[in-house]
Amino acid sequence: MNTILVLLSTLTVAGSVVVVFILLLRLVPFQVFPAKWRFGIGKMALGLYLLPIFLAFHWIFSLFPSSTTVNELPLTVQHVLPGPFNPAPAIQVQTISANNALAFICLWVIGAIAFLAWQTYCYRRFLKKLKLTRTTVPKNSEVAMLLPVIKGNLGLKSEVWLAYSAMIRSPFLIGLRKPTIYLPMKNSANVDIGMVFHHELIHLKRKDLWIKALILVARALHWFNPLVHILSKDIHKWSELSCDEEVVKGMSYADRKRYGETILNVVAGSRNLPLQFCSSLSGDGKQLKRRLTIMLNVKNVKKKTFVIAISTLFLVAAISTVSTAWASSNTPRVIASEEASTVTRPSAQAAVREEAPGVTRSAAQAVAREEAPAVTRAAAQAAVREEAPAVTRSAAQAVAREEASVVPAQAASSN
Repeated sequence: MNTILVLLSTLTVAGSVVVVFILLLRLVPFQVFPAKWRFGIGKMALGLYLLPIFLAFHWIFSLFPSSTTVNELPLTVQHVLPGPFNPAPAIQVQTISANNALAFICLWVIGAIAFLAWQTYCYRRFLKKLKLTRTTVPKNSEVAMLLPVIKGNLGLKSEVWLAYSAMIRSPFLIGLRKPTIYLPMKNSANVDIGMVFHHELIHLKRKDLWIKALILVARALHWFNPLVHILSKDIHKWSELSCDEEVVKGMSYADRKRYGETILNVVAGSRNLPLQFCSSLSGDGKQLKRRLTIMLNVKNVKKKTFVIAISTLFLVAAISTVSTAWASSNTPRVIASEEASTVTRPSAQAAVREEAPGVTRSAAQAVAREEAPAVTRAAAQAAVREEAPAVTRSAAQAVAREEASVVPAQAASSN
């Protein structure tokens, strides 16, 4: 359970640091950094949410033993050491009981399974509706013959299927194992099919559908983290914008305008599309102005901008690594119930050692009060013994003087 908690905390912290940077990047005008770079940063955050990179670094560093060693005394020896030589630890280790850790892990697993189950159900339901309205495109049609030409221009060799559907109004690409481009049955007269194919095949070439599948996995694993859901929307947005940049690269201004008109003609058809499962040319109408602006003003990246972007990425990666190390060291350690007393015993002993001087002084005072009469009596007796000879001598001398005066008096009376 300790491994699960450390792994989960490090993954969510590493990815969240990059997502916070993405949110700060929204303050920068979108013309400054290309959409392809922003999409790459989103994929970087996705990788940190899924891959335990910090634990890999920790394992590599553990292969090189440290030159300094710390000798620790056994627990039985520490118990008998006096207070000044057995101080309490400066850093308190955070702990969590095994029952609480098990309850947290069970809740996390239930949430992840529920999220994946719901997304799988929605995906299968959408595919079932497509299957009911699906119509195969004739192989000798102009549309079917145009697809291999564009595939050859892009260097794609994987097989791609074509189909019509009456339930859609915008073309899109769907399917991981069997990628299929679906075309609407109606309202396709003003749509440049060649540019539609170019757009969707760029998505296929860049494996964008797999990126969307991985973001669903990350959302399931980190369903409790709102930042991963923000990342999902950001990846969908910059995936389309970066694809537009790739499509219009090398196009004339007139061709770019024609591509923009194609987007405008299909922009209303994606309202009911599950964009978490597919890639669509139309996208969200809210970002239409941004898409057209980026598409019409694609420029080569300046060297200064490239250096700044690379430096920023390294800085974000370093901050993410440091934050992950902090999360790893501050993750509560799972302890069993019988270990709880062992963990609390050192702190209790430290408290006893802190109170020991006061207790000792009180005990000494009590003993002193109890022994005071005996000490006083002994001292008095010793003083009496020391003074007794002197008193005896004084008394003898006084008696001798009295007897001496009596003897002459008797002698005189007898004469």
